[in-house]
Amino acid sequence: MDSGTLKSSLVKLIDMDNEVYSTRMATVFCLVTSALLWWIPVFGPAVAGYVCGRKTGSMVKGTICALISGTFLLFIVWGMSAFVLGHGGYPAVPAGEAAASLKGIVGATATYLQTFFTEGTSSLNLANLGVVTVFGSVGGILSRQIRKETAHLIAVGAAEGSARPAARSMLLYGRNKELGFESFDDCIASQRMTTNMNKDTMAEHNAEKGEKAKAPERKPATTVQTVTSTVTGTDTDAQSKGQGNPFSDILEKFSNKKDKT
Repeated sequence: MDSGTLKSSLVKLIDMDNEVYSTRMATVFCLVTSALLWWIPVFGPAVAGYVCGRKTGSMVKGTICALISGTFLLFIVWGMSAFVLGHGGYPAVPAGEAAASLKGIVGATATYLQTFFTEGTSSLNLANLGVVTVFGSVGGILSRQIRKETAHLIAVGAAEGSARPAARSMLLYGRNKELGFESFDDCIASQRMTTNMNKDTMAEHNAEKGEKAKAPERKPATTVQTVTSTVTGTDTDAQSKGQGNPFSDILEKFSNKKDKT
């Protein structure tokens, strides 16, 4: 195996989110979680099995993966116990007593290993293996149910299962009820008529807009009215006297000469 293949395999193994459902990653999860939580009675193996079942997405796959992971873990513990606890007299001596007689790093490892055994005996606790397997099945069932519900919501458009119900006007429209305002179909038809104008019509429309925009503003015309009035002599005298016209004397003399003639 070359370095490139080994590197790609390690990346695929470390990348836990590369697949939504994966029996390979479910087995790894179950093995690691069981090794960390096995010492907690019932709860630890239950969590490990449930995580395994959810990752597989199937009851059958969850059960098989949990059983395989639990069995493989117990097999590893059995081999390590023969090497570590053997210094304390295991298997002739119960695992708990053998672990208590050891000290240091070996003693700490022996204390961890003795949690996999039934208390006061040298036999592995197979009850936890049953818990892991059962909860692997439970996790697979729930995962499968979620997949079915999701597929159903997608099929029906999530209309019935949505958190926010449809508006009442939309429900009435679906039942062909008169809503008291312009119908949806008329709005769509009007929109299509507006948006489907041909190129010639659009060009003329834009040209008209351009001409209106370029037309100069016209100033209002100013009408000058010329008023011609006929002023008689009497009126002229009256106006001249009234207004203090300096030519009033000349006008009087000219009028008198005209009358004598």
